[in-house]
Amino acid sequence: MKGSGKDKAEKKASKKPRRRILRSILIVLAAVAVALALGIHIYASGYYHAEPEAQEALASTTDVTVTTLDSGDVLFVPKNADAAFVFYPGGKVEATAYAPLLARLADRGVACVLVKMPENLAVLAPNAADYARPELEEALSDTGEDSSALPWLIGGHSLGGAMAGSYVAGHEESYRGLVLLGAYETSDISSSSLSVLLMYGEHDGVLNRTKYEECLKNLPSGYTELIIPGGIHSYFGSYGLQEGDGTPEITNAEQLDFAASAIADFAGTLSLTLPTAEAGGFSLRRR
Repeated sequence: MKGSGKDKAEKKASKKPRRRILRSILIVLAAVAVALALGIHIYASGYYHAEPEAQEALASTTDVTVTTLDSGDVLFVPKNADAAFVFYPGGKVEATAYAPLLARLADRGVACVLVKMPENLAVLAPNAADYARPELEEALSDTGEDSSALPWLIGGHSLGGAMAGSYVAGHEESYRGLVLLGAYETSDISSSSLSVLLMYGEHDGVLNRTKYEECLKNLPSGYTELIIPGGIHSYFGSYGLQEGDGTPEITNAEQLDFAASAIADFAGTLSLTLPTAEAGGFSLRRR
């Protein structure tokens, strides 16, 4: 009996160092998590703010209802929608800076949801479409629109475009089109039936052209590529000039008009009947 008691005491004593080690590990992990969160917050705190005209684009008109939800997402719902678009904003850019672009799209019959990302970084919520799309579906339903009868697009600008591309790679069956503005596709969707629109400004000084060219192989054949004459990276939104960007030869409004018309035209080529992989998808211009 004495030996048995001694064994128990020794086992109990041996557990204490292990508990201390485990506790120390948990403390270190918690400290790392806090430091990481703080680092992200500090990094993202220097974001680009939306310009005054962006605020004006958040007002409803006779043809488009604009609604800012509690989530921070913004809905742009036209009276008669021909397509629906989930949009991811660029990294370190205030989401509402893209209101002028999406308002123009809604004027052209494309219902949109502008997703507000945590810390203005889409990389922190790449699956945001999981909740953003239902928000737009509900809004369309409230107007009597059958959202299932519309071709759905997803896309975004810069980092937002890359994250939208990453998301759609695992949800190809739910979308007909991918729109990448000053962005590239890092996932391999070359065998998918998705239609893809690529667009960037002629004087874009931010987009990594080498990486962009390398990633073209990830796209389905028949993708559409448009280069905006005189355009730059920053002018897909309304937040001023981004550091490192080129010198524009057109106005912000002119680039927004160009982009909105191109996206709306692209959406108009989409069909609810999925093309075969051999057909290479729909496109305005093959490359």
